[in-house]
Amino acid sequence: MKKHLLTLSLFILTQIFVKGQAYIYHPFPDSNAIWSDDWNETSQTHQRLGIKGDTIILGTTYKKIYSLYDTTFTSPYSTYYAAIREQDKRIYAVIDNSNEQLLYDFNLLVGDTITYRYSLTFIGVDSFSRIVTGIDSILLMDGTYRKRYYLDANWNCYLNDTIVEGIGSISWMGLFNPLHNDMCTCGYSYNFSCFKQNDTVLYMNNAFCNYCFCGLGLGISNFTSNVDFQAFPNPFSSYTTLQISEHISNATLTIYTPQGKQVKQIKNLSSQSITLDRNHLPNGLYFTILTQGEKIIATEKLVITD
Repeated sequence: MKKHLLTLSLFILTQIFVKGQAYIYHPFPDSNAIWSDDWNETSQTHQRLGIKGDTIILGTTYKKIYSLYDTTFTSPYSTYYAAIREQDKRIYAVIDNSNEQLLYDFNLLVGDTITYRYSLTFIGVDSFSRIVTGIDSILLMDGTYRKRYYLDANWNCYLNDTIVEGIGSISWMGLFNPLHNDMCTCGYSYNFSCFKQNDTVLYMNNAFCNYCFCGLGLGISNFTSNVDFQAFPNPFSSYTTLQISEHISNATLTIYTPQGKQVKQIKNLSSQSITLDRNHLPNGLYFTILTQGEKIIATEKLVITD
């Protein structure tokens, strides 16, 4: 009897803890956050969206969303995509020089309807809606809970959606998925794969691999080069030698984890042979990118073992 009472008590306390976390509102990120979407046809491609800086539109301050060239916020090749702002638990967006659109409303209750006035499917003014059919909580990878909303297609809309407080949509196209009221796949499959904030992965559902940024997603998924760039030995335990078939001058070698975190960088390289020490790096898979100025010369995967 006591054992059953203890089990019941622990269950009740757990539910109180979970519900307590879910009832704490988590505002939308305003810096250092990346949303990752993976599309797959015959080859894998990626879309990385990240918040970087402010902009003022008609006297109102917004956060700028960039289509990221890589998984950092510093690449000069990243391009401006949209602007968002939060007010009263509602997220508004300005895309394609359109008027401001409601993107998310975290005040909604079961049975409420949210109406959109702009379609990214057709790139223009449209009117469609979704109805909230359920609300529960989701456990994130950092051990915290967030409120999750289920939205079913309503009039003039053919796509359901699932959104998470402080993250946004975790369906299909991710961050701006609510503004898609139809989907022409053209042979692709779409999968919102992960969300990270302050270099911490909070949500991951990658259909293609076990990493947040599968294939690193550095904007070079289809990168090809005539430069022969190989490491030997590979895998290695203490050091390896990278051989480059062409002469380089003032080049930079950057090493990333599969999650997109830069762990090492060697600058001012001018030799066709580079000796690389593991330098206390843990075992695992790494990606190297060799650049010269603003040009990517070659890439290579490395595996470190004991």
